[in-house]
Amino acid sequence: MAKKKYAHLVKTLLVQKPPAGLYPEPWIWMEGKDMEGFNANFSYGFVKKPGKLHPMEGALVHPYDECLVFAGTDNTDITYLGAEVSVALGEEAEEHVFNVPSVIIVPKGTPHGPVTVGKIERPIVHYSIGLAADYKAESLPEKAKTKGSKYGRLVKPLGPGFEPVRMSIIAKDERLLAEFKKEHPDFQMDMSQVGLLGPGNADQLVWLYGNDLEGFEVNFTWGFYTGSGIWHRGGEAHYHPSEEILVFIGLDPDDLNFLGCEQELALGKEYERHVFNKPTVAVCPSGFPHLPLITRWTDKPYGFIVCCLSGEHDSPWVQEEE
Repeated sequence: MAKKKYAHLVKTLLVQKPPAGLYPEPWIWMEGKDMEGFNANFSYGFVKKPGKLHPMEGALVHPYDECLVFAGTDNTDITYLGAEVSVALGEEAEEHVFNVPSVIIVPKGTPHGPVTVGKIERPIVHYSIGLAADYKAESLPEKAKTKGSKYGRLVKPLGPGFEPVRMSIIAKDERLLAEFKKEHPDFQMDMSQVGLLGPGNADQLVWLYGNDLEGFEVNFTWGFYTGSGIWHRGGEAHYHPSEEILVFIGLDPDDLNFLGCEQELALGKEYERHVFNKPTVAVCPSGFPHLPLITRWTDKPYGFIVCCLSGEHDSPWVQEEE
């Protein structure tokens, strides 16, 4: 079989021991060196019992911006977390508590941690995005927690906060759509966008942009998927002005190497096809054509994360030559 031109851009996610003191068990851990120089680091795993993490003792400070995401594992309800989580933020170790899927926004130089998972009803997902290729952290001694609102803006629910194309996915779920309309009575949804989505696309999805994330130069998603088929109907391939990773991850808290589906992804102007059925990251350099994406089969619900290194998400379709 001939060697594929873009094989280096499709990588099985690495399950390995995270940096000392960060998490209590092996984790999916990827830095820029593992993703063809992608200018961010990424981690993913499950929290299955009460305890402290990021870090397990003390606090941390990074020389780059970071997002810490906490989401549920019930693929029928993206608004359900199933745990109570708290985090200490700032020099004051100001404590903030949440029990819905949320992102902790950590500007560079901001002390944070530990994150404490208290009451937990079922395993939860935790992933992080650090906006530098190499993971770096300075450890700080833990301080007594304080109460306050100085850092409240840094802990935000994952959603819903959608624009039309994202709402078109949520519109498939009548309950979520009804809740959104109740919370946003003036929102007018463009139903024509629904036709752009194929049967393989998300059952439920949230998408956060830079203006949701204190101006960070990143946008990312979290979504649940069970369908098979093509993901987009609007065109064949698209590209982005900024570099991006596409992360396919499983929802089995006892097996980080399990995905539960098989994907076929086309890369480059040649539409070179790549097929995988293990947790995988596809690296898309800026301006690099990718898609179509087709789910060939699904045995179990799985998760998918887009992470693009821009506060906005521009996705022009490649115009085919006549």
